[in-house]
Amino acid sequence: MDCRKTAEEILNAIRAAGADMGECSVAAGNTTEIYYESGKISMVRSVISHGASIKVIKDQKKGSVTINTCDSEAIRTAVADAMSAAEHAPADEAEGIAELIENKSFASGKKEPDREKLYGLMREFLDTVKVEYPKISFDSVSVGHSYRESVYANTNGVCLETAEGENSFSAMFMAKEGEITSSFNSCGIVFSDDDMDTPLLERGMTRSLLAETEQQVTPETLTGKFEGDVIITPACLPDILYYAQSNFLADGCMIEGTSIWKDALETKVASDLLTWKSLPESDELVGSSKVSGDGYVARDMAIIENGVLKNFCLSRYGAAKTGKTRSANTQMCYVVDAGETKLADMIASVKNGLLLNRFSGGSPGANGDFSGVAKNSFLIKDGKIACSVSETMISGNIAALLKNISAVSAERVTDGATILPWVQVPGITISGK
Repeated sequence: MDCRKTAEEILNAIRAAGADMGECSVAAGNTTEIYYESGKISMVRSVISHGASIKVIKDQKKGSVTINTCDSEAIRTAVADAMSAAEHAPADEAEGIAELIENKSFASGKKEPDREKLYGLMREFLDTVKVEYPKISFDSVSVGHSYRESVYANTNGVCLETAEGENSFSAMFMAKEGEITSSFNSCGIVFSDDDMDTPLLERGMTRSLLAETEQQVTPETLTGKFEGDVIITPACLPDILYYAQSNFLADGCMIEGTSIWKDALETKVASDLLTWKSLPESDELVGSSKVSGDGYVARDMAIIENGVLKNFCLSRYGAAKTGKTRSANTQMCYVVDAGETKLADMIASVKNGLLLNRFSGGSPGANGDFSGVAKNSFLIKDGKIACSVSETMISGNIAALLKNISAVSAERVTDGATILPWVQVPGITISGK
């Protein structure tokens, strides 16, 4: 599908339908995947996808439609449906589309996958794990390549085009010892077409997660409740940061006025040790998008700098509703600056606490209170990793957690979508049975 031609046809249909303004995002792509399941490479497949999202505005009323067939008849029908939806929608003065600032095209990666290289990486990974981590049993492993062309265009004359190719790897696994098994664990990474030589085992946290899973076959159940230090790993830190973004910085909480940081711009909200950025322009983050969902070039920005809140994460609509400034981007693309403390020294400093690899719980409350289960995690006792744990709850508050960070590791890990260190936080409530 010619995305640009399709976008032009959609905009012409929007104008012909009498909309005051409109926008569309058109995308077409091809994904090739190699799967390993049930002890063998079971499937190689290619999936072709294409579609478009359409938004119209008439009398400050919005109507939107998504389609996966983009012929002329489907486009005319979709625009008519969007106009009908707008007719019945409430008027909203904040509705609009991106103004024309710049039109750009972005290109990265290759259109076609290197199937032999991908297969070789998977075969090498499976063979090495079998020797070095014999207790590991895979539920599934996949490597793949995706190529996607997309166009965002609107009636203000904005046209932003991307053509992106990237590779991915994911695995779900557990450890087995006789009839006993650990809980499931997983890992995933994305990497560029120019970075095909690094073994999968050496990317992200893959090696450490496999090694730790082998230690989780016979976890201990903690008893009682105590307050201790939690060391949050790069595998878990994205969830904590996302909770902070969605609860305190994003459109929903800012529009509703529930964000406890709504008036905190340029004030201290976190530890001096925390510098947290969103960097879609970074060459190290293969998984980032160069274009925002609402029609702007995505730019790098600091979210928190040395503990000071520097930016919200507001779309064009969120900014219009709140009267605040639109953010440079609203993606994740999380990068946290490294600290000065070695991970080994962080662990050695903990008298009683947890190494937290995964958190399973509901969304935090509006004020940031959270409670859930520590998964694939370890008890730290007297400065040493003591044992893996099960049925262990942790609770606290996201805002307080960020304020109380006592150490950030000098080591960082990238999975192609984030670059993150280990973070130590005291005062977290840890509960066993």
